[in-house]
Amino acid sequence: MEREKLKQLLEVFMTLQITKELPRQGFIYSGFKRNDVNSVAAHSFNVIAFSFLLGRELKKQGIALDVEKITRIALVHDMGEAITGDIGTWVKVLAKGRFEQVENKAFRLLVRNLTDKEDLIDLFEEYSKLETLESQIVKLADALDAMAQGLNTPGAKLDDWKLADKRILHGKVKDASLRKILEDAIEMLFSHEVTYFRGHIEDKEKTKKK
Repeated sequence: MEREKLKQLLEVFMTLQITKELPRQGFIYSGFKRNDVNSVAAHSFNVIAFSFLLGRELKKQGIALDVEKITRIALVHDMGEAITGDIGTWVKVLAKGRFEQVENKAFRLLVRNLTDKEDLIDLFEEYSKLETLESQIVKLADALDAMAQGLNTPGAKLDDWKLADKRILHGKVKDASLRKILEDAIEMLFSHEVTYFRGHIEDKEKTKKK
């Protein structure tokens, strides 16, 4: 690899390092303490992982999806925040679309020297428009990660997040089948029907008895 091309890649790499320490601002607006707020990088990893797994499962059930594209959209969806910082949902509502333009410009600056940058920009803009199933799956995962973070934070005020998710349900996840998945997932999380893996000792004991 040419030294100049490696230098260009490393500039993106070093800029993305910022997301490891960048707090998710929307949580702070909702009364979370700084130590209870996850970083943009941590959030992005969970969005990428769940988007990929959900897309893979839905494709297996016969829905026409491009799982690779889902993963790529999830990968780039918050990269611009390494430059702009994370802005809460309600601030974006107040900005009436203007902040989305800033995010778009920041992402373009970040990838300006990369090979096939137009492909990356197209993925980022697809997520911004939320017109495809692939982009809406990423938005679903994005909303779920925020909800899970709130539910796993003792004493967190979740009213704002319930309102935000209603807005996401009715305005951003447009596909009816995906809205149903998001509604069911939120219900399962709030009712504690499902939680993180704990070894499932009870299940193992039941299996032994059988």
